[in-house]
Amino acid sequence: MSNQKSIPSRIAKYEINRVLGKGAMGIVYQGLDAQIERKVAVKVLHTHLIEGDLGDDLTVRFQQEAKAAARCLHPNIVSVFDFGFHESRPYIAMEYVEGIELKAQLQSDSQYSLAVAADITIQILQALEHAHAKGVVHRDIKPANIILLENGDVKVSDFGVARLDTSDLTSTGFMVGTPNYMSPEGLQGLTVDKRTDLYSVGVLFYELLTQRRPVRGLSLDETIESLDVLGHLSVQNINSIKPILRRALQPNVEARFQTARDFISKLEAIDDMELSEAKTGFYISPDAKTLIASSKPDIMANTLSSEVLESLEQTLAKYVGPMAHYLVKKSSKKSQTMEGLSQILAQHIPNETERQEFIQNLTSSGIYKKGNANQTSNTANSSSVSRIFGPNDSTSINTATQSTIIKTISADEIKKVADALVFYVGPLAKRLAKKDAKNSVSLDDFHQRAADNIPNAKERTEFLSKL
Repeated sequence: MSNQKSIPSRIAKYEINRVLGKGAMGIVYQGLDAQIERKVAVKVLHTHLIEGDLGDDLTVRFQQEAKAAARCLHPNIVSVFDFGFHESRPYIAMEYVEGIELKAQLQSDSQYSLAVAADITIQILQALEHAHAKGVVHRDIKPANIILLENGDVKVSDFGVARLDTSDLTSTGFMVGTPNYMSPEGLQGLTVDKRTDLYSVGVLFYELLTQRRPVRGLSLDETIESLDVLGHLSVQNINSIKPILRRALQPNVEARFQTARDFISKLEAIDDMELSEAKTGFYISPDAKTLIASSKPDIMANTLSSEVLESLEQTLAKYVGPMAHYLVKKSSKKSQTMEGLSQILAQHIPNETERQEFIQNLTSSGIYKKGNANQTSNTANSSSVSRIFGPNDSTSINTATQSTIIKTISADEIKKVADALVFYVGPLAKRLAKKDAKNSVSLDDFHQRAADNIPNAKERTEFLSKL
């Protein structure tokens, strides 16, 4: 934690409130322009860098960052309001953005649908299209420089190593960019242009889809073939993105996308994806009201009779063989209803027609009634009274008449739902899950509320089958 005494009370005309972040080059404060009552982010270089041998050069580069960003007034770019010196120390006053870095979201191991990944990528490309038209090459596109906002907007930040078309600055002695996202020509120290930014976006798009960056030692063919193992994307999705990534990641700059608009057009032309259903966005809200008296509902593994379990295994074995016993045992620990359990089991059947046949066989066998009767009987025999606690009162609900009513939605269950939901709605999932948990009266109600955030009916069903 930062020492409050080290925080200046003011930088130029800006009142300083707190530290937002620190890096190797400088520090960013939250400030206030009191004259117009606007929050800002104020970035300053570290004092020891200014006083060092490279101080003059770094100051010029810092000013270039301000110039680069100031040229680019665009909804997907963090705006620069001011540049100046305070006590011989340069500063940049920028738009204060409340959101989360894409880097942090990727580290959560969340999977994204193609629509969400494409939506994020397109907004980054729209920012770059504008910057390139203004003669600015960013040169450091990476997740740490991408911010996701509550309203679904994506912002590109940090033009610290940007190249201006009027700049005479060289890169001698400086690492220009981040190696994991740099183009081959950038890694070789060659002259770069807007197409190096597009390569970096290709790396980022690949990472959004696969949760990993391309492996440097692999050929382009091997990198593209690695997409085949993605279980969360359909075969049609994968076939649609292969040519796009193949072009974006071309080591030969002439074979790559030549403009951001070319890249955007290919993404928007994917016919098995509905961009309007993507809900990119995330908001770091204050700590939500604490959910107390955490309790887990009975899972199917604890309530199903051996007869029902055996029947499930036999029906599933026709499609997956001896693995059926293991799959039923594992999946029954994740499910609270027979319908949910059957949907989870169906996901392990590769063929769509056979999946539907499996569900129909279960329906006609009467197993749903038997399984749910087991669970209702088990719950009705419980003497506990479940409560959901609000901020000022509590409401009692008798479990004898509500088979799935629970004491509260546990933190683990909220995380589980958020992790599943993020595939369909993007980083907004965490906030939606917390809100839905607070308003739910049962686990099934929570799941249904969460599913209602997904516009597509087929995807809602798919989402519920994962819970």
